[in-house]
Amino acid sequence: MKRYFYLMVCLLLATLSACEKHDFFDENVITGNVGPQAYWEIESSTVSAGSNMLFDVQYYSAVADIDHSEVWYNIIETQEKAVSCPWVTTFTYAINSVNSEEKRISQKIQEYPHALAVWSDSLHAYIFTAGFPVSGTLSPFSWSKPETFESDKMEMYFGAGFMDHFKDSLQTKMKFADYKNMMLGLSLLEDFKQYTDSTFDANSDSYVYHFSKDAGGNTPVPAAITTLYNGITFDRLIEGASGYNVEFKRTYSMEAILRVYDKRGVFGTTVSKKIDIN
Repeated sequence: MKRYFYLMVCLLLATLSACEKHDFFDENVITGNVGPQAYWEIESSTVSAGSNMLFDVQYYSAVADIDHSEVWYNIIETQEKAVSCPWVTTFTYAINSVNSEEKRISQKIQEYPHALAVWSDSLHAYIFTAGFPVSGTLSPFSWSKPETFESDKMEMYFGAGFMDHFKDSLQTKMKFADYKNMMLGLSLLEDFKQYTDSTFDANSDSYVYHFSKDAGGNTPVPAAITTLYNGITFDRLIEGASGYNVEFKRTYSMEAILRVYDKRGVFGTTVSKKIDIN
């Protein structure tokens, strides 16, 4: 009985020792129950379009012979947009948006043959260094504060109806001071006095300037001012002191994994790596 107990302890210790020699995979691997195990490190979290991303990989299989490895990745496109009007003074009118979309699902990019010669006795795994290509068409693009406005680019990057929507939305928020600053700043009027009235505010002990009041005590925007506003082109609404206040930026990133296949066609994968493309 003692000999049987001693034998079982030895077998248990041997099993634990065999598991410990692959410690470097423990928290860095996603595998199936019987697929190869793999771990990789990439050279950087960023890569230039048109270049190669280098990586180091370690892998092994305790079930079947290794056949080959593959790098897979998807492509994610991110668009950042910003437009603002510098002529309003009572509020800040700016439209900013960031949108990310998967433009290409994950697919195989490159395959690497397996070689017995890359076995490492010290790591108890196969190791090699390689790279995978990144298309030159994935370079970032930016259209930022252009000195010359191009309406076709505005429609291409922001949509066909954006300029009209921006102008209409801006008008709903404008107050007397905004119209005055815009009309004078764009040299549409030389004098704003004919459209100006004032009311004394006892709370602030000062006069509040506004458009003339109608019979109901309201201060509507004069028809002449509305006509002038309607005649302003979109590009003049966003023209600043140093170019037009519009920005469009398109960038790409990827989520890459490495698959290791055995002779049965079963594969294990590394953890995914997010890589920005510049």
